[in-house]
Amino acid sequence: MAIYKLGKLVPKIDPKAYVHPMAVVIGDVSIDEYTFVAPTAVIRGDGGKIIIGSHTSIQDGVVIHSQREYTTEIGNYVNIGHNATIHARLIEDRAAIGMGAIIAYNTVVRTGAIIGDGALLPQNKEAPANSIMVGVPAKVMRYIESPEDPARVQIDGFVDFYTNNAKRYPNELERID
Repeated sequence: MAIYKLGKLVPKIDPKAYVHPMAVVIGDVSIDEYTFVAPTAVIRGDGGKIIIGSHTSIQDGVVIHSQREYTTEIGNYVNIGHNATIHARLIEDRAAIGMGAIIAYNTVVRTGAIIGDGALLPQNKEAPANSIMVGVPAKVMRYIESPEDPARVQIDGFVDFYTNNAKRYPNELERID
């Protein structure tokens, strides 16, 4: 793994989390149990602190960077899709960030909100709880009304898949070249 101390800032990674050897974690970062960090993800806590909860998926190419002005906090059971860029202040539990989405400086994504693929949540904005936001800039398309909503079911499936990977990869992933 490419885990880097920066001065006195040392990442804290729960032993039950999985960080792929091609991912990079720098500085003031905390990653909780059963969180999966995929290849080429970069989590850079050189400005402000980054806290990532449990059972969260940080997929390939994701960049998470905090600012000196605030802690970036990502909750539990969050799914962050491939190549998303995260500068948020807060992403609450069960939220999902789509592939290629940009969550700009000092934003808040409330519980259960889904930010669509390629969307831009502009700086200092908030995604309401259980909303589905799409576009540039992101706007509310609709709200999730129940746990059986197809969008919620799909995101829960992604979270389960990546949580399973956090358990599976340490035992089964083997480089063969």
